[in-house]
Amino acid sequence: MFLVRLSEIHIGPWSEVSAASRSPLIHSGLVAFLRHAAVFASEKTYRLRGTIVANDILSDVSELATRSYAVVNGGEHRGYIRKDGTFVVENLTLGDWLLEIDSADYAFPKIHVHIAIKGDEGRASVAARYVQIGSEWSDDAPVLEYPLKIEAGAKYDFYTPRQGFSIVAMFSNPYMLMVGASLLLVFIMPKLQANMDPEALKELQNKS
Repeated sequence: MFLVRLSEIHIGPWSEVSAASRSPLIHSGLVAFLRHAAVFASEKTYRLRGTIVANDILSDVSELATRSYAVVNGGEHRGYIRKDGTFVVENLTLGDWLLEIDSADYAFPKIHVHIAIKGDEGRASVAARYVQIGSEWSDDAPVLEYPLKIEAGAKYDFYTPRQGFSIVAMFSNPYMLMVGASLLLVFIMPKLQANMDPEALKELQNKS
């Protein structure tokens, strides 16, 4: 191993700085580096674990493996859902988070996750509760079991079945009502005119 003194290194303008002025610069740079390293080390991150559980709505959780994700805070953090329904979201810090299951086929409940240090041992604890979008996060709701177990709430239906022929639906159409009224006038008006008094009919024709 070769040791080289800083005073022997001559690179550009730095070689023009005196040895007395280099020492404070090196010291201040080292202090700044140590401060950033301490901040980085103190900001510990945690994992959020959960499982998508099968139910009557979603009988096969492997359907979600390639099309769904566990999303935190609208995509700030994301975790893949495996074929067995398990997922892990990495790099979460202490605080409050909103967990959602992003799926194109199924609707899942949204969950408020609070990560905090609990106890003298300094271990992190997770308190998760169901939450409604638009409402304030409250600690009054029951705490969910952890690791989380989430079930699908509904299945999206993007297709409407084609309706069969219906007489009632046909005649409830405004256009059909107009056509029907016109036909009634065509057939009924001559009969009404035939039963009218000749003088009244002549007077009506003169007014028209």
